[in-house]
Amino acid sequence: MNVTSSQLLNVGALSVHAGAARLLHDISFDVAAGEVLALLGANGAGKSTLMMALAGEFASANQHITFDGHPLTAWSRHAIAQRRAVNASEPPVPFTMNAGDYVALGRPFVAPDDRAIAHALTECHAREWRTRDYATLSMGEQLRVQLARSLYQLGGDDPRERCLWLLDEPCAHLDMAQRHFVLTLIARIAKARRWAVVFSTHDPLEAQLIADRALLLRHGEALSIAPIDIALTEANLSACYGRPITRRAGFVSE
Repeated sequence: MNVTSSQLLNVGALSVHAGAARLLHDISFDVAAGEVLALLGANGAGKSTLMMALAGEFASANQHITFDGHPLTAWSRHAIAQRRAVNASEPPVPFTMNAGDYVALGRPFVAPDDRAIAHALTECHAREWRTRDYATLSMGEQLRVQLARSLYQLGGDDPRERCLWLLDEPCAHLDMAQRHFVLTLIARIAKARRWAVVFSTHDPLEAQLIADRALLLRHGEALSIAPIDIALTEANLSACYGRPITRRAGFVSE
């Protein structure tokens, strides 16, 4: 992908600690509007911690993160909620709620916009489940409804430009066809709406499919931040996962 948009997200010398444990150390990168950045690393490498930091979960980290020219500390919760959406591991819904009402949670303090909800569900090929109990959907189906909630949050049928979309392992629980659909959706939204997208994955093939650049993490440190073809080498991936990695042909969904 050829990204010519201006920088939207900047992270400078970010470190995160939990007591004496160092979770992230001196992480720096930027993401342009319209660009997709993939995070890769072994379990415990710091991917989810970095996503949480970008989502504003660590107050001490906010001064190291700038979004659209302003540090996170300068954004009100209401203002940032209109420009940043997060998709991460979701807890089960312990009561009856249909998929349309779940999507409406993307804008919890205003009356639901039925047209925008329908549009967001349609974008994610989930409109047929609008009146279905969310808890009865499969985990893969629930994930697509969660994606629709983020699209609704950031504008629905009247989407805002230059937003930040954070996705922690968005293809977990998806079959090959749905994984291809979700990744293609993410890439299309990023380009069409000039959103900066950061997503984590354990699969280099997912990064190759849609990402412009990759950030490889190991033990909370950045091993590489580079364009996909440069970052995803056998040597870099072997260092990232702590075992020999070789490139071989595999099955893909076209």
